[in-house]
Amino acid sequence: MNAKHFRNVIGVAVLCLAIVASFWRVTSRTVQPVPSDRIELRIGHPHLHSGMREGFAAAIESYQRLHPNVSITQVAVPQRLYPIWARVQLVGGTAVDILDAFNVPEPTRHFVSLTPWLDEPNAYNAGTSLEGVAWRDTFFDGLSSQLSLSEEIYAVMLQTVSHRLFINLDLLSEITGSQDDVPRDFDDLRRLAEQVRNYNQRTGKRIVPIASCRPYANVTFAKMLRSLTQKLVRDHSPSRTMSLPELDRLILDGTFSYSRTPEFIHSLELMSELSQMFTPGFLQFEHEDAIATYLRQHSLMIIAGTWDYGTLEKNAPFKTRGLPVPTPSPSDHHYGPFTLGQVAEVPMNAAELGIIRTSPNREAALDFLRYLSSQPVAAQFSRISQRLSAIIDTPIPKSLEQLRTTSEGAANGFRVDVLGANANTLINRHIHLVVGPQPDISKFAELIDAEIAPYIRQDLATQLRNSKREIRDLDTALALHLTFPENKALPRTTWTLYAEQQHKRQYDHLITRRYVPSYSPH
Repeated sequence: MNAKHFRNVIGVAVLCLAIVASFWRVTSRTVQPVPSDRIELRIGHPHLHSGMREGFAAAIESYQRLHPNVSITQVAVPQRLYPIWARVQLVGGTAVDILDAFNVPEPTRHFVSLTPWLDEPNAYNAGTSLEGVAWRDTFFDGLSSQLSLSEEIYAVMLQTVSHRLFINLDLLSEITGSQDDVPRDFDDLRRLAEQVRNYNQRTGKRIVPIASCRPYANVTFAKMLRSLTQKLVRDHSPSRTMSLPELDRLILDGTFSYSRTPEFIHSLELMSELSQMFTPGFLQFEHEDAIATYLRQHSLMIIAGTWDYGTLEKNAPFKTRGLPVPTPSPSDHHYGPFTLGQVAEVPMNAAELGIIRTSPNREAALDFLRYLSSQPVAAQFSRISQRLSAIIDTPIPKSLEQLRTTSEGAANGFRVDVLGANANTLINRHIHLVVGPQPDISKFAELIDAEIAPYIRQDLATQLRNSKREIRDLDTALALHLTFPENKALPRTTWTLYAEQQHKRQYDHLITRRYVPSYSPH
């Protein structure tokens, strides 16, 4: 037997042994008896940021001490894979008991409604300021952000997050001579970026003003550009909230133009100016690249999510400070005439957890959700994860005060660089003329004005098809609700909510149809 043949035999033997061992492990786990009073829960989430798994682990450990018959396992899945993983688990009937609702479609289909228990007090708040308070009222927004059209709530959130400009105070002192010279508005940011460039010329270093990447540049543009279109929303949107179909119609009417509307032109100029402050080639980078640039002190600042604060605090060899993202102020010499001022911050929900319908342990899962959202556990979770809690009256660690959002400010405007899917294809094809190293904003604006109409009409046609389907669904829901008796848990008064939504969609549908002559409802 030659050596090659011998190696092949050994390889096959090892493979067979591995298969047998795997089969034995699976079958032995399947037939292993489980005590009848033993409850096993699994919780799935995409929160791999620093402190999150540790926060869940601490809560699980303390809960298991209170309930020795319950065993809880957390399944943490990378965010990029999480939506696909969750769908596969749900379709395959192998989903965990408690699932984070991040990008999970059709909550009414997959999650248990929590509404029946939300008006009851959370027993785990005994001895706190929230003792006796209805569970729903212990959340900062009363769970209004979780409401579905049917007024059912399928998930509760543990935390709130937002975006901040984080700045390296040690490097700031080296560049400006002071740690107090932080930017409060865009004019300050512009001056600081110029100071960084002067510092590079003096020292030969290559410090970037702001570390960025595709996702965080998108966030930055959103915050900045919406401050320049506030007056357009005020003057042209009856509801003071410019919807995408509304914006599309105004562009097709010629009311708005990329080459003639001052707010559009200045929004593009602001995008271009910001891009020159970002990491060169930022559109090719991902979140991890921007964080690494900042931690290596190759940039002075980074605009990132507050969920990154734990990572920055843990790994940065320098002192970091978080600030509201500085937008143009009314006193700005270039952008001031177009803004009403700093936009009010709306915190985003994070760690939104619900119970899967197929869970065999719904009661235990519900109890664990109550425990996770109790004030004492929320305080512990906030401290470990370095994130703000969504539970009211939860003490905020001193280090997290800088992450608090402010509700004071003007209403949001809209972005001029993001429209519908088809129009975005055109915009992205030419966006290098705005954010590239050699911008030509006039050329970009002329190209978009000349070419965008058919793309917008395609988007409106898609919107018409979707709204027609939604109207039909609402027709069915309205008919069903009219059959409900007054004493049913889901009262007939909910019919009004459905009727309002139906009327709104019908109105938008009728208004939009005249912009798409080729549209056929059949």
